[in-house]
Amino acid sequence: MKEKPDLSPSPSLTAFGLLLAAGVLALAVWLVSLVWGPFAYRAALTGTPGTLTAAHCHVTGGGKYSRRDCTGTFVALKGAFTDPSAHAYEVARIDDRPIRLQRRSDGGYTQPLSSRAAMILGIVFAIVSGAAALLLFLCLMPLRVSFGEGARLGANPQPWGALLWLLSRLSAGAAAAAAACLVLMVVLPLAQRFL
Repeated sequence: MKEKPDLSPSPSLTAFGLLLAAGVLALAVWLVSLVWGPFAYRAALTGTPGTLTAAHCHVTGGGKYSRRDCTGTFVALKGAFTDPSAHAYEVARIDDRPIRLQRRSDGGYTQPLSSRAAMILGIVFAIVSGAAALLLFLCLMPLRVSFGEGARLGANPQPWGALLWLLSRLSAGAAAAAAACLVLMVVLPLAQRFL
């Protein structure tokens, strides 16, 4: 009788896989930390809220890549902070009303825009989805972890079954959330025009 070959991964392969998984997690955390700050200001979750009464505005660039920059007086909604020489880049709308802004911790100003916040949040979800998909792929690399022949993910040896199930749901759910955020990025500006 033939002996079945040992299909378990070698310790060096397991260590390499764990290092790769740690690298994927570290990269995902770093990328999310890069975009979280701009999201927090665009969603008005952080910063000092206030209004800018624009004395001067000008358009830089041209066509699709044009942007509107404004200079004026920023007045915080709470407290007595006033900046008479505030400068805001990429202001979306100009009319006679004061422009709602968030003063950042670095002293700059950001206009909260729901469409931009939705775009950045979509990027965050895409990063999470990609990281979960890469980790799922790493978990499927060892030969003894498989879900072929109609077996459910949860039928794999523990803890692989639960991990595979979790990563597959996380990847798919985050991808769906990223797609929903991209739809919101388009729908929100249209809704604001008609309301």
